Order: sequence, then C-alpha cells, then structure tokens
Amino acid sequence: MDVLEMLICHLNIIKSIKPNKINYFCINILFDYLIDYQYIDVMKCGIGDKVRFLNDVGGGTVTKIINKTTVAVQTDDGFEIPALDSELVLIGQGDEKLKAIIPDKETSGTKTISKKPVSAANADIKKHSEPVVVSHKEETDPQGNTVALYLAFVPEDSTKLGTGNKSLYFINDSDYRVFYSLSVWNLGSVTPIKSGILLPDSKELVKTYGNNELNNQFVINIQSIFFKNSKYVIQQPEYSDITINPIKLCKDNSFIENDFFEQNAYIISIADSKQEELLKQITNEAISNSIKLKDSAPKPKVQKEVKLDTEEIDLHIEELVDNHQNLSNGEIIQLQIARFETALEGGIRSNGTKKMIFIHGLGNGKLKFEIKKILDTKYTKLKYQDASFKEYGYGATLIYIR
Repeated sequence: MDVLEMLICHLNIIKSIKPNKINYFCINILFDYLIDYQYIDVMKCGIGDKVRFLNDVGGGTVTKIINKTTVAVQTDDGFEIPALDSELVLIGQGDEKLKAIIPDKETSGTKTISKKPVSAANADIKKHSEPVVVSHKEETDPQGNTVALYLAFVPEDSTKLGTGNKSLYFINDSDYRVFYSLSVWNLGSVTPIKSGILLPDSKELVKTYGNNELNNQFVINIQSIFFKNSKYVIQQPEYSDITINPIKLCKDNSFIENDFFEQNAYIISIADSKQEELLKQITNEAISNSIKLKDSAPKPKVQKEVKLDTEEIDLHIEELVDNHQNLSNGEIIQLQIARFETALEGGIRSNGTKKMIFIHGLGNGKLKFEIKKILDTKYTKLKYQDASFKEYGYGATLIYIR
C-alpha cells in the first residue's frame, strides 16, 4: 500500500465513525504520515516560544503566526517584529505550544494549528489532544500612497548627551511595507549593519552606539523598496547617504519632541512624500520674493575680517529668511541654492571680486553636494576648494572668480 492509499484509508475511517476520541486519534495518525512524507510543513516555532535570532543578536517571545513561514517576535525591548521561522533558534517552549500547518485550497485563509503529532504506538488520547482551527487571515496594509522614512538617535540618558550611549532606530511611517538595507561607508565600500522588512507605521532598533563610537563623522547608506500585501501604487526605490555629525549628537537642541518616542530624539528625514508635494507647490517667484525680502532688511551681525577682493556669503537658512519653521528640508535647499546662484552670478559680473566664500555648514552634506554639482556642470571654468579649515572647518567652499 503506497502513501496516498494509506491516507485515503485513514480518511475513510474518520468518515465512518462518530466524532470522539478515536476520531481525533486517527487524525493525529494522519498528521504523522503527512509530515513524514512532507505533504505538509510544520513550523518549529509556536506562540509563546522563547527564541533567538540566527543571523542577529538578541531574541524574544513568539506572539503570533503571520503566515506559513513567518512569525511575530516580541523582543526584549518591547518591539514586535516579523521574523522567518527558518532564521530562529528555539531555546524554550511556551505554555501553549502551537504548530502551524500549511492549509490546502479549501481552507481559504484559515490555518490548522495543533500540537505536534505523536506516533500511533506511543499516543495517549488526552482530553485536549484534538486539533484547533483558528482564523489567521493577514491584515491588509493601509490605504494611501504616503512614503515616509526616518532615522532616529535616542539617548539612553538625556542628561548625558555628551557621554551617554545612543540607540539608532529605523522608522517606517509609510502606508507601505519596506524592504530595507542599512550600511556604513568605509573606504569606498559599505559594511552592512541591518536589513529586513519593516511593516507600515513601525520602527526597529538598528544598533546602540557607545560614546566612543560617535567621535568621528560617518555616513550611513540606506536602500529601500516599498510594497504592500494588496493592490498598490508603485513607488520609486529609495537610495540615500546620510552623514552623521557627532557634534549634533551632543547638542540639546538637536533632540526634539516627536511622534515616535516618548523622549526627545534626533530625527533625520530620509524620504517624505508629503514634503515633496509641498515643494512642488513652491514657485520660482515665491523663492525670489523670499530672498528679496530678506535682502531688503538685513540683520546686523559681526562679520569675519576678509580681504577687499573676497566676498563671503552665509547660506544658513537663518540668514536667508526671517521665519523658516514651516519650511520643509526640500524647500530650505531650494532657497539656499537660489541664493548661491544669485550671489555667484553677481560676483562674476563684479570687477573687484576675485574670490567668494560660501558658508554652507556641515549638516547632512546635501547643500555642499548640490553646490559642487552646479559648479561642475554650469561653471566648469571656475576653480574651487574647501575654505580655510581654521576659520570654517569643513563648512565652507572657496571659489576663485578670476
């Protein structure tokens, strides 16, 4: 008798008797055959199990079965994250050990969950040994097309910003799931630090940095792809390099109130479709008017001593507009670039200006990158270099006009 004939025989036995303990005994035997001959898959992790991550540090407790290959694990930090059953190491069974069985087509979204079947020779028919059928339909992802990704540094002790540890989080505030990879640039290549899938409106701990790890500036590379478990509008994949300035991680005003953590955090925007939509609504006329308004009523300030043939222009947003609190990062960049090009054209037309120093600061390096791109494409005859490190650090660019 082959395997299929044996299964049919057991099914006929089940149909011919009334529901009782013998009925469930036959079902357990049937499960034994299905599992032995790989007609069904059994997950090694069940609800309540204690597990460790195979390819990462830490672990937690299994809280639910997401699908036939994935479970939800609540970490020691209190966050619930999805994890592949094959990438978990079982270290302890919970009080209510359950095993997920892949359903056939007739179950239509429900999964049959039972305790691990035992062999017929050693089976003891117990009061609660029957299979349990539970509904386990995966929730549909949110409607909408909003994309919003952030990095966040959260201090362990807000009173010791200069010396305390800081935890780096990756935040997905989108209507989409995101498959992501985070790495750190090092001598032309990257070292991966975290990757995975993050559900909508969730966050994940990437790494906790000790104070001695944040002494030098470094660049984090973020790559991400957006998707849903239902019909959705395709979004462009995200690729960003974010420069982390250790000086900002020591300043109180860098850590602000936010919607993601109870304590203040240093939030870095990676992608924000709402801000991009606002940027599209800004016209060139509005940008020009803002610059003219600022130039018509300049604030008195102490100027650095510079030579008569050298012009210095500060591109910090505080020097360009009176109120920038409601401006997005994209709007700020547009204003700064407009100011840069206007001042540079004026310097070129001026007979007395030989050098121009544009103060752009460190920040995330976006403004400096845009300035160099403009110089390399539109002003190829002009030579430029970093301005005096003693006076400006890495926060200014010197351009030779003539």
